[in-house]
Amino acid sequence: MHNRLFRARGLVFGRYILTIALMLLLNGCGTEKKWQLHDITGHLPDLRFSMRSDAGQPVTDQTYRGYLVMLFFGYTSCQAECPSTLFRLAKIVQGLGDNAKRARILFVTLDPGRDTPQVLHRYVTAFAAGHAIGLTGSESEIAALAKRYRAAFRPGKSETNDITHSAAVYVFDPQGHARLLVTPDDAIAKAANELRHLLETSR
Repeated sequence: MHNRLFRARGLVFGRYILTIALMLLLNGCGTEKKWQLHDITGHLPDLRFSMRSDAGQPVTDQTYRGYLVMLFFGYTSCQAECPSTLFRLAKIVQGLGDNAKRARILFVTLDPGRDTPQVLHRYVTAFAAGHAIGLTGSESEIAALAKRYRAAFRPGKSETNDITHSAAVYVFDPQGHARLLVTPDDAIAKAANELRHLLETSR
């Protein structure tokens, strides 16, 4: 059942890389670059989902309307991208200063069979208590959300193998519009400055 989540959707890295490359190319066609982070405004759809939080409660995109949302796909037993990315996101939130109360990190598990709400809660709060929320759902709900934002991932060949997935973080403004992409190459201070600016211009 676990592997059907991935095989059924065919979310491969080639498509993801091509999409990001196209977005970057389009961004470079303007006369002036507004953002130092990758601008995805108009290239990805608004935030939309219906899942369960790490508190076991049903949540939707409307639950986080009014917040700057950083959406990331991963799983709690990940040994590489996930802890590194969540650590960086926690530092970025700290860098927002007084605006931190208006930011939320949404961590969507790619391993719903093992990442129960309780497991998710322990994991995300270890990085950013009060700001990070773990999200889970059915296999089809998770696959649909990943497909909506072209988030590539691929399972290992057995239950013990790691899930290969992208490390991109999708940033949505308080109105739920997709605006920026944070990658592992982006400096924490630069990202915090850009997100702070986005919050200040989205009041």
